[in-house]
Amino acid sequence: MRRRRNKRFKSHVVAVQAAKPKLLIIFVFLSILLLVFTQRIANHITLNSDFLLKCIHQSVVLFEETEKRELHYSPYDFLAKSVLSIRGSDVMSKKYAAKYGGILKKQAEKHESEKQSIVESDISAKNITFINTPKVTVDAEALLNTPLSFAKPDENPKVLIMHTHTSEAYCESEGARNENQELNVVGVGKEIAEALESQGISVIHDVTQNDNPSYNQSYKKALTVIERNVAEHPSIEVVLDIHRDYIKRDDGTLVKPTVTLKNGSKAAQIMFVIGTDSMGLHHPQWRHNLAFAVKIQHQLNLMQPGLCRSINIRTERFNQHVTKGSMIIEIGTAANTAEEAKNTSELLATAIAAVLQ
Repeated sequence: MRRRRNKRFKSHVVAVQAAKPKLLIIFVFLSILLLVFTQRIANHITLNSDFLLKCIHQSVVLFEETEKRELHYSPYDFLAKSVLSIRGSDVMSKKYAAKYGGILKKQAEKHESEKQSIVESDISAKNITFINTPKVTVDAEALLNTPLSFAKPDENPKVLIMHTHTSEAYCESEGARNENQELNVVGVGKEIAEALESQGISVIHDVTQNDNPSYNQSYKKALTVIERNVAEHPSIEVVLDIHRDYIKRDDGTLVKPTVTLKNGSKAAQIMFVIGTDSMGLHHPQWRHNLAFAVKIQHQLNLMQPGLCRSINIRTERFNQHVTKGSMIIEIGTAANTAEEAKNTSELLATAIAAVLQ
């Protein structure tokens, strides 16, 4: 009986030992397949992120010949330009990141004395063009001739000016962020509001700090601000969310998009950002918002050629579903001065008033 048990045990051990090489070969084969598959996906994502980000930057390709160069971006850069709550925090210092809850991009540490170079460029635009991220059907001529369904302006509030990223500021401020309302986008909004009021358009300027205490909750907080103002003033049909942009080349150079005005001063360029329902969110009147932006840009092109960049049509909604005249307006970038942004304000207000009236 013992001999039989020993034979069975020994044969079992031999069978297991014989199976080990086969299992090892299978494991190695599967590991190689997984590695190849992962690499192909990584390459595909990087390729598409680079391509899509270049599409987003179609509005700044008309540089002088000496300034043109091929741009390369990481997948993070694509996300940073696609999701505003990430983009704004991209240049925040650790101090501001902790305060606003932003997400810092991982970078190699730079020496404190190192300064980013800035290139200034006049970008001219003869026609109305689009950065069409969701690839929706758009026709500038048709939109320009689309009737707008706004009531005629009267003494009741017509326009709400607010700021989702209230602390966005300009080159005078560290990290292009500041809570001083004279130096950030609130000061620019104030200039627009005063110019609209002088032209008979009643305005509510809400200066709520929507990016404080949580930067990443800015849009959620801003929506409550918009809804509260519209509930208190049902006559509001236009919501202007005033921002400033951030454009950086692959070599770290910040782009400062400006135009020279007829009086010789510099003004920061404008970009209208229009949200859509491409992500499945309820937003039935986004094309009305787009037509509104096209008409304003047409007026600006007549008044000051080159002041406007391409209209940026996005997949996100950006709280623009609340009214039929909502949009984000990016006035300048982190490389512009606050004065250049304010120089743009009166022209912008005049164009908006002309369309509304």
